[in-house]
Amino acid sequence: MPNALNSTGTVQHRILVLGETGSGKTTQILTLPGKKYAYLFDSNAILSLRGYDVDFDEYLPDRLNLAASSLSNKKPSDKPTIRGSNLYQLWESDFNQKLESGFFDSYDWLCMDSCTTFLDLVMDRILTINGRFGEWPQVDDYGPQMLAFTNVCRSMTAMGKGIYFTGHLETKQDELTKRIFRKPMLTGRLAAKIPLLFSDIFVTEAEPSTEGKIIYKLQTKPDRLTTTVRTAIRGLDPFEDVTVNFAEDPVGQGLGGLLQWEAKQLEVPEFRR
Repeated sequence: MPNALNSTGTVQHRILVLGETGSGKTTQILTLPGKKYAYLFDSNAILSLRGYDVDFDEYLPDRLNLAASSLSNKKPSDKPTIRGSNLYQLWESDFNQKLESGFFDSYDWLCMDSCTTFLDLVMDRILTINGRFGEWPQVDDYGPQMLAFTNVCRSMTAMGKGIYFTGHLETKQDELTKRIFRKPMLTGRLAAKIPLLFSDIFVTEAEPSTEGKIIYKLQTKPDRLTTTVRTAIRGLDPFEDVTVNFAEDPVGQGLGGLLQWEAKQLEVPEFRR
């Protein structure tokens, strides 16, 4: 029977990084040690990764229904210009084929950038199935979207390799207490359920320095505004500088450097305790 006292913590980290656009989420993929594969659903992602050793596939909507629609059943909507979307089907087929063929076996990290745009892709398919592509989602559209996304996340996080997902934050106010807080920009109960699948949830921030440069920071501890944050890496400061110096190899800098630091510390029994 295994005992946690003897564990070296070799289980791969499953990381969810949340933040505003331009806060450095995608760039941290470059810092991760080992071989990396990324599914890109954000058209800006490749701009952060180009020129570096990251295998990837892009799934971007090339045609959308541009017709205007009304939320009122009594008012007609414009005739749809596009009848539906099969992009999620294409991704699902590709993922299952790669999974069954052992394609992912050679990779240390599987990345998804971003959850926010992937959810849009799933919703496009749900609306297509329900014959309402391009229209505003209705209540019965969100359940299938949440189920599909949950199954995707459960499948990926169970693969036994490093997982790196990006997502966005939204600011909410509790109707009862009036307290302001930040939560993952995920549909309904996903905001509470999906973080349970990850070992580490970080928030990225970008702020100017006194020298006029941009410093990228990683929030590693929860606060009153953002309670979702947590990490399995012991000994980190509440905010860690993860700015990447592109004059050198990004691997081992930023978040990747924190993971390598943890690996060395785990060799010390006192640290594991």
